[in-house]
Amino acid sequence: MATEVIMPKLGLTMEQGTLGSWLVEEGQEVKKGEPLLEVVTDKVTMEVEAQKSGILRKILVEAGQEVPVFTRVGVIGKADEDISSLLEDRAGPEAQPTPEAEVAVPAAQPAAPPATSAPPVMQPTFEATTSVDVKRRPHRASPKARKIAAERGIDLSGLTGSGPSGRIVSADLTKVAAPAPTVAAPMAMPFAGAGEAVELTRAQQITGERLTASYQQIPHIHIGMHVSAVWLKQFRDGYAIEGKKISYNDLMLKATAKTLVEFPRVNSVLEGKQVRHMAEINVGFAADTPKGLLVPVVKGAAEKSVEEIAADTVRLVDGAHMGALNPDDLSGGTFTISNLGMFGVSQFTAIINPPQVAILAVGAIEQRGVAQVNGAIVVQPQLTLNLAADHRVVDGALAARFVGRLKEILETPGLLA
Repeated sequence: MATEVIMPKLGLTMEQGTLGSWLVEEGQEVKKGEPLLEVVTDKVTMEVEAQKSGILRKILVEAGQEVPVFTRVGVIGKADEDISSLLEDRAGPEAQPTPEAEVAVPAAQPAAPPATSAPPVMQPTFEATTSVDVKRRPHRASPKARKIAAERGIDLSGLTGSGPSGRIVSADLTKVAAPAPTVAAPMAMPFAGAGEAVELTRAQQITGERLTASYQQIPHIHIGMHVSAVWLKQFRDGYAIEGKKISYNDLMLKATAKTLVEFPRVNSVLEGKQVRHMAEINVGFAADTPKGLLVPVVKGAAEKSVEEIAADTVRLVDGAHMGALNPDDLSGGTFTISNLGMFGVSQFTAIINPPQVAILAVGAIEQRGVAQVNGAIVVQPQLTLNLAADHRVVDGALAARFVGRLKEILETPGLLA
């Protein structure tokens, strides 16, 4: 019996997905468990597998098109099977899967490599995904192979892979020599492509739409406060002496999670005219990756130690760099931290990631002159926090109390430990 291929729902909040590319051509044989297509959501790009063996008889949704979840995107059947009834009643945007429909499921993600240290984190772009180059899709390469090819400058167009149906896998690139690097002349001309218009990827379009909607529809209130970083520095130095790699952001995550326990209103989501206080404290942090910015989420941050949070952040950021994160790693956040301190940014404001009601912007730790009660000026490490809150849910007084308590925790060793 012919099987419908359905746009899968890869996460609880996923409503639409972009068909990034077909990994099997129409009329080609596919086996159960083999990669069938790639789906691009507003969170991540994932490879999904065929749930039935047969022939990909018909592609109903072309690469690059965005459709709601459960939309029929293709048909798998036998070579001589009549599929006319499925083609006559093609699924529309509101269609639900029929009993014969099979939803492709995510292919197994590669394990992230052993952690070394957590890369810097940045201002979030609302869980933006990496882009998919559909023009290279005829070469049918695995995500890992494409990543290696991009890093080494290898052209995949002339290669034949050893994977199923000639698919290029990472092992096929081990014997391929990367092109020799070019050295610019002293009077080099402007880089190629200068002045050209570059089309935004679907991920960038989604990011822009969400940023615009958030900025226009949410009444942001900003509360800033200077914080002594003396104990943050001593804590981090103490961990280093013990051979533990803890970042300032890990300490900030822990302190923020502890503060959110005391301020459930800030750890909430806005659902229409209702505010839902979230049972768990899941802190997202903006991470810079070669393909763009992602916001991985540390689940249950309030119950975890600093060491456990550090292990999570390293795993999540390494996974983001390797393309090994799954939708669960990027969803479920109840609060977001954006840290631009590693870029020397003293202070900034961030845009709220709905349906969350607040986001914390963290600036650089800098040596600043601090006035003492006796009138003396002492140079100490300090940083600036700026909380952006949805004024419909968090008023100015509550936001100020939240930032003040976070400041107290960061400045008091017994509270931060």
